[in-house]
Amino acid sequence: MRRSRFQGLVLGIAAILTALPACANRLTFEVWPDSSPDHMVSCTFAVSNGWISLVHVTGAGMPGPEPMRWRATRAELEAVTSGLQALVAGDLGSVDAYHSRQPPAPFLSVTWMTRLDDQLASGLYLQPGLDLPAPLSRTLVSLGLDRPCGLSAKGGG
Repeated sequence: MRRSRFQGLVLGIAAILTALPACANRLTFEVWPDSSPDHMVSCTFAVSNGWISLVHVTGAGMPGPEPMRWRATRAELEAVTSGLQALVAGDLGSVDAYHSRQPPAPFLSVTWMTRLDDQLASGLYLQPGLDLPAPLSRTLVSLGLDRPCGLSAKGGG
């Protein structure tokens, strides 16, 4: 009897944990201005329940001392949605993360994740050079993240 109650409790906790929403709208920009890992800049932002969280890392080190979090405006939510939509729709083609090689520096990559039809979808966008394509440039400019993340956010075609 005790064992069945314990199993029921464990199953109940597992069901609750799997029902909790994952932070599904996430973009990570990595900028490699040269081949040195010490000069790499990574900027991850995630949208969850109307909040945007930003973590900035320089080099192969730890995140900066001040991760940021703020209440997203409607324009910011639309900017993130637009950037993710360009990646999900294939307007900005993703590559196979396991078999693709990084181009020579300078280059940038964008790792993305979102929820589609109650499943997580993710991908990797990789490009030579540091000029962002227009949808991603607009996303960063709308969020005010082009400078804090060390990106040049020049609008491409």
